[in-house]
Amino acid sequence: MSDEQPQMLLREQIYNEVWELSLAGVARKYGTSYGLIYKLCKEANVPIPPAGYWTKLNFGKSVTKPPLPDSTIYEVDIPRSKMPRVRVQKIDKDRAIISEAEIEATQLGEDALNNSDAGSKLVMIEDNFLEVGLDTGEMPLSKSSKSEKYINNRISPEATHNSFSDKLAFLDEDERNKVFDIASRVGIPHEKAKMHPKITAYKYVVSDWNRNDKKEVGAQRSRQNYSSYKSSPPFLAGVISKETLSRVYRILGALIHAIEPLGCSVTDTLSFIIRNESVSLEIYEMQDKVDHIITKSEENQLRKYEEDKKRYSWASKPNFRKYDYVFNGQLSININQNQNKRFRDTKSTTVEDQLGTLLIEMYEAAEIIRKEREAREEERRKREEAERLREERRKRYMIEVERTVALTNLAQDYAMACRIRAFVEALESSGNLKGEDLQRIDWAKKKADWYDPIIAREDEFLGKRDHEKGIDLKTEYPWWQ
Repeated sequence: MSDEQPQMLLREQIYNEVWELSLAGVARKYGTSYGLIYKLCKEANVPIPPAGYWTKLNFGKSVTKPPLPDSTIYEVDIPRSKMPRVRVQKIDKDRAIISEAEIEATQLGEDALNNSDAGSKLVMIEDNFLEVGLDTGEMPLSKSSKSEKYINNRISPEATHNSFSDKLAFLDEDERNKVFDIASRVGIPHEKAKMHPKITAYKYVVSDWNRNDKKEVGAQRSRQNYSSYKSSPPFLAGVISKETLSRVYRILGALIHAIEPLGCSVTDTLSFIIRNESVSLEIYEMQDKVDHIITKSEENQLRKYEEDKKRYSWASKPNFRKYDYVFNGQLSININQNQNKRFRDTKSTTVEDQLGTLLIEMYEAAEIIRKEREAREEERRKREEAERLREERRKRYMIEVERTVALTNLAQDYAMACRIRAFVEALESSGNLKGEDLQRIDWAKKKADWYDPIIAREDEFLGKRDHEKGIDLKTEYPWWQ
């Protein structure tokens, strides 16, 4: 079948396909424009998915499909066209609407809006953001100074139902739906839009560091390449060209404006606080490796070397690098330096196109951070509890040792008292006692009572005996008495 021949579809068939593939999907399937499919459905009284339907379906929300109403139309003719068209009219610096002007689209998702036509909704978004809404949901559009158009199709309306069904399962239903809704509508601010105050303040940190950066022009630049410096560069410094920084600030501005309605915030160093967890982004501009071009300074060094070589045998040839590294304008964003969560510019998409997914992954990262933090805190709590129990057991052990030693010392003193009393009893039973012996027996009995920890008699000269202490620590005998 040639491109010019119409295609005959049963009305029920186009109804089923519109609800299975979306209007844009049917248009692509039959090689025609979105607007024409929209118009034919209206003429044949075929219901179409409302705005936001595919986003809700992708994120597991409840959706309804109306039945096909009766009609006298049985078949629909679908002519082929090679290029869909979009219509955009500039109103002022900060606003735009869909209007009468037509712009041909030649490349899907990059050079122009390509999934809209006569059936597109008229949408005007304020607060310095521009979006265009289709039946597949709302797809934000940003406009640069060169009139380049980007479709921020961060979450494709034709993604499978399960694409995000396992995402944000840790949130309650209301919060989850709110995050999905904002992720589906996040848009890039215009270049002349007012920056977020945190970004405005942080720009000076980056510019000040870049101004004092000692790296040579053409040197390879990444955070790892600055490891020899006393301190690593702050976020964004040294790894992004001056020309690309403004684009990065707009991306960060879009993310900040997206998270703030969700109760999140951003720090002075542009780390994101999501559900009370700090989520950091690593953003850098990729570099092309090119052959090194000798600089004037290096030419002078070579010239000096040639002159020195003629006069000195020890002349050393300067060593220059073989390659230069040139920023190429392509961005890469990692979440918490996780290479598995990387968003980058490619031939078919830009970082701006992926902001909705990036936002969702930032939430996922925050949950991972929370779990890791709580795991660390639990591990620390267990260590502290184990240490507390060890210390408590050590103290109890020492107490037990002291009590045992004291008991032993008490028993030793009591044994001594018993031995003295047995000796006194033996003397008394001998029957041949003199007056001096009787005095000695009375003295010995008193000493037995002094040794006996039960009686614990205080001696006139020796004082009280510390029965619980060892023999070396008992009451000392004053030498002067």
